Amino acid sequence: MNDSSPAFTAENEELTRKLELLHQEFLDLFTCHKDMVENESVVLTSLYLEKLGRIQLELLEKQTEAARLKMKMNLIQAAINRDEKPDLYAIDKEINTRLQIYYAEIAAQSAQLDTARKVLSHLISEEDVRKLKEIFRLLCKRLHPDLNTHQTEAEKDLFIKVKAAYDLQQLSELQKILLFLDESCTENLTLTTGDEKLRRIKHLERNISDLKEKIAQLKQSFPFSIEELIFNEEAVLQKQEEIQNQIKNIEKEIDKYSNIISIMIDE
Repeated sequence: MNDSSPAFTAENEELTRKLELLHQEFLDLFTCHKDMVENESVVLTSLYLEKLGRIQLELLEKQTEAARLKMKMNLIQAAINRDEKPDLYAIDKEINTRLQIYYAEIAAQSAQLDTARKVLSHLISEEDVRKLKEIFRLLCKRLHPDLNTHQTEAEKDLFIKVKAAYDLQQLSELQKILLFLDESCTENLTLTTGDEKLRRIKHLERNISDLKEKIAQLKQSFPFSIEELIFNEEAVLQKQEEIQNQIKNIEKEIDKYSNIISIMIDE
């Protein structure tokens, strides 16, 4: 026999407690996942670029210059082997065509560094972040479709505005939306039938399982996979030193190729 009435039994009260706990777990996981994807990922990537991106860009620039000079040296030598006078203009043009992909990568990395600088300069305070997440959880409890199966179109539209305000870190906008809603955010689960509670429990359990899996996958991917490195100043300095040594070795190659080219041209 289906439990289709809101009977005030110990079993029904237990379902209410379980549903409330699942509500809270879902909200925490939903906020965590959204924050990782749309906020933490951006900040971690920006920090990575700020701490290591600049020196890696310098390395790429030096590697590209070394490749350019080596190509030039080989093309000049090929012309000499054919008993031809090297056409330096044509050689430089050919090299630029070959290296277009590297020049594009340099430009892309440079743009990423500019974006990273802007992101880090516009971070809100830790206190505002705490308030932002707290209000966002409250609004999700009122408006998230997985917790409110009988939403009106107006509530759906309002939830879209909530997500947009959260993504843009607009604390004041979230506060306005919260004031717009009724003061009470507590759903009256006591009057919900047992069958409805069981259905919602299964629905939330599936969503919670999916969110846990997504969060676990995120933690294994960039930039979360290098989070420990980003906040380990000693490790960052060691990485910077390794890259700097690579740059010094490539600079020696650049000097060598430049000297050889000068000799070949003078001849």
